[in-house]
Amino acid sequence: MKGIFRISCLSLVMLSGAAAYGQQSVQWDVNSPSMIIAGTGCQKDVDAFASANGNDLAVVFTRLGVDLPGGGSSILADRKNCVVRVPATIAPGIYIGQLTQRLSYGITKTAGATVSLATRSTFFGFGVSPHTVSLPYGSSVNQPLLTTQRVDNFSVRTTPSWFSGWCSPNRAPRGLYQANIAVSGQKSNSSEDLIAFVDGLDLKYEVVASLVRCQL
Repeated sequence: MKGIFRISCLSLVMLSGAAAYGQQSVQWDVNSPSMIIAGTGCQKDVDAFASANGNDLAVVFTRLGVDLPGGGSSILADRKNCVVRVPATIAPGIYIGQLTQRLSYGITKTAGATVSLATRSTFFGFGVSPHTVSLPYGSSVNQPLLTTQRVDNFSVRTTPSWFSGWCSPNRAPRGLYQANIAVSGQKSNSSEDLIAFVDGLDLKYEVVASLVRCQL
């Protein structure tokens, strides 16, 4: 039976204790020549496509995954990766408070197979905790929809250098959203079934920027 590995969304929400800044806070430059979507499982505008809608960024993949069906090739392991790099500009006087990563996915595998998805991201140089979903050997899985989430909090500094560099009301900070994504799978023998495969709109990285105005 063919398995489908879906990552429906990864959401990054930047918040703090203050009230959310209502207008558009982040401008994603998806048409910039410095934007990168590349790897063994993706190629920009060929099988991976980025789009922006207000504060939201979505990158849709159509080939990122591993294909190891039972009774097929003698190959027992595969790995695909993708690097995403998108320039962004944040409205003046706004800072990052909290970042949430949310993964929704589905998979089918036999007991003699294992699969994992790993992401490592940064936003404007702020490191995000690595996020990994692993389904080990020993159990069969047939789940059309699963969701996992983690939250990273960023400290808001009140030093003059912080406010002048990051919270200046007259300066719009410009930086990068960067993500390294890897999907890997392995099975114990050729009769095991494992297809961790992203198809159509099944995988979407969504960055929802709801930033907060600095209290200057």
